[in-house]
Amino acid sequence: MTTESTAVGDPLEAFLRSKSKGGEGSGNYRRNLERCVEDFLEWLESDSRSGTTFDDIDERTFRRYARDLTARDLAPGTIRTYYAQVSAYIGWCVREGLLEANYAQRNVAKEPLPANDGRRSGDQQAWTDEHRLLITRHVDERAHDAADEKGFGAIQEFRDRALVYVLCYSGVRGGEIFADPKDDRRNGLRWGDVSLDDQKMTVLAKKQDWSDRSLTKQAVNPMRRYKSLLDPASDDWPVFPTFHLPSLYETLRTGLRNEYGWSTDEVESFVDELTGQTDVFDALRERDLSPPSINTDGARRIMRRLCEEADLELEGKHDYLAPHGGRRGAGEVMVRQRGFTAAARLLDNSEEVVRKSYSHIEAKEMAEDAGEAFIEHDS
Repeated sequence: MTTESTAVGDPLEAFLRSKSKGGEGSGNYRRNLERCVEDFLEWLESDSRSGTTFDDIDERTFRRYARDLTARDLAPGTIRTYYAQVSAYIGWCVREGLLEANYAQRNVAKEPLPANDGRRSGDQQAWTDEHRLLITRHVDERAHDAADEKGFGAIQEFRDRALVYVLCYSGVRGGEIFADPKDDRRNGLRWGDVSLDDQKMTVLAKKQDWSDRSLTKQAVNPMRRYKSLLDPASDDWPVFPTFHLPSLYETLRTGLRNEYGWSTDEVESFVDELTGQTDVFDALRERDLSPPSINTDGARRIMRRLCEEADLELEGKHDYLAPHGGRRGAGEVMVRQRGFTAAARLLDNSEEVVRKSYSHIEAKEMAEDAGEAFIEHDS
């Protein structure tokens, strides 16, 4: 054993590389691991009773860390997540021969952690049939009214409509179609990755590989109408661009300087003549410059705004239709109508994961079937 001379933080980079998918710097999963382990390492240095080498730590170390986490202003689920990520790191170090046991997994170490909140399958938000009806009816009316008033200037309303339909009916993850400022690989779904005729889109999946996902017929028509209004200049245009004017202006300025060699005075003189989103999009098209995609936070803001406009109120953690609820609602429909295997294919998940996530459906169906069995038996 070489634990005496090995600091607990020394193997962190090797651990993160082993967990990376698609490159050392990619993925939110890697960043979350790094943040949690670094938090533990900082605590370790500050704890007067702990050393900083593998030879210095034992179950009492992790018991104190668990107690420290519970004293912070963190949700119980967050506390358990932090601790689980640290435990994963320590477990990896054990397998690498740096420590003889994963002391973080000892019962005495985990005792201070908050108990699991008992969250059951079905407790998380899922867009219901009524939700789908109300939100799609709202975005339909909103887009059609805008078309009457603005004509080809109604791009934003039709973008929002297409976004809602994709979330409602495709089962896609928001992180697979919206940009992530923390991950260069996730720059938003591009039109070159969408085939409306083949009813599919190719996304960078959660497991960091490129995956074809379905676009149902309910989503295709809103997407096709929206695309005709957006009139993307190239396949590199994002499907869901931002309409944030400062971001659009900055993209245009940067493109004119870097791609066309315009001087600052020329750029500013040109931009000063533009009067809004329609003019900026026209300028971007004419010069084959791509606007930025909305990110996941932007998508949440859009959904919150649309729900407020539609007077659609929900209870719970999310008081609006959050994007992940669209995916879960699509899964509910597929499980009920086509079974777990078909739902797993749509959601790009294993059947085991889907069965666990939607076990409330199976339990209810089993209860109904068992009830009928007892009726038949007792009659």
